[in-house]
Amino acid sequence: MKKRLILALTGLFLFSLSFAQPAVTAFEEGKKFKKEEKYTNALASFKKAISLNPNYKEANYEAGWCCNELEKYSEALPYLEKAKKLWPEAAKVYLELGYANQNLKNRDAALSNYEKCLSIENDYALAYEYLGNLYYDEDEYEKALENYQKYIEFEPDITSGTFYYKVGYCYNELDKYDDAISALKKAIELKKEYIAAYNELGFAYLKKENREEALKNYNEALRIDPKSFVAMNGIGDVYKDVDKDMDKAIAAYQRTLRAQPENKKANYQIGWCYNDKEKYNEAVPFLKKALDIDPKYVSALTELGYSYYSLENYEDALKEFDNALAIRKTELSLYYAGLCYIGLKQKSNATRMYNELKDLGSEYADKIKKKIDAL
Repeated sequence: MKKRLILALTGLFLFSLSFAQPAVTAFEEGKKFKKEEKYTNALASFKKAISLNPNYKEANYEAGWCCNELEKYSEALPYLEKAKKLWPEAAKVYLELGYANQNLKNRDAALSNYEKCLSIENDYALAYEYLGNLYYDEDEYEKALENYQKYIEFEPDITSGTFYYKVGYCYNELDKYDDAISALKKAIELKKEYIAAYNELGFAYLKKENREEALKNYNEALRIDPKSFVAMNGIGDVYKDVDKDMDKAIAAYQRTLRAQPENKKANYQIGWCYNDKEKYNEAVPFLKKALDIDPKYVSALTELGYSYYSLENYEDALKEFDNALAIRKTELSLYYAGLCYIGLKQKSNATRMYNELKDLGSEYADKIKKKIDAL
């Protein structure tokens, strides 16, 4: 009996070896293709290994990795989920699961997998980069920067200009312009002729009111791409915000419109400049054009309302302010809506605007209160 059992176990072992060895061979073939960046071939080999041994954890992981590399994110998930069950302590499996889910817009699943990856290996640099990208795509720039800084800490030899561009963009969004300049210069060092980085660098210098460096970087973007509308508008912004020269600003924005009439920012900014020059009738068609392009452009709605208010066309002004307030409540829209109601002698509505401004803690509240009391 014992001898028969030994023989049976030996047979079973040899039978399993007969399948295991071809699976290993297919897996090694897949690794070779992967090293050569032949990911379609590699995936086929890893799939073959899995068909021979469904519980081959490394093959399931590598198949998922290849699917991610080939942007087949839905196909990656079952391989990676299987790998997770077979290999629960492998941080890299959770990283790839997070990446697949992130690209499939499964935010919560992506976050939980990245967090699990970092709970296993808290110095896993790529997990911090991917987490940073997730928050960057959601406009959560502080959280994005926190993770990007961790990535820099654990991966000091970063060669991606795109990465440093994102860092610089985050700093600009958080009004940290010196930090933005440092990161964006690094982006350009790593990635030559980087139009987006030059434009973002121009923006940082614009905010620091360094007109020479702002114009230099916007013009560099235009040298690389003469159709860079961001750079064209940026030059207009320099003349408008730094030089306070509305005529030059209008001419710069008109350059954008000659190349791209449907550019909403240029139309809005020309309207803004005409309002600043107290040429309200000339502002109106440009602001209307901006709103034809984007009916929910709150700044353009508010600016158009201001044009009408300045022309004492209070009814039309209120329509624009109401449209703006329906999208987003801003102090300017509330304030000028209140002034329109005062112009129409509607004290109760003006008081309603005052109360909303007061609730916001706005300095405009006291200004409008004096006008209401004078009615």
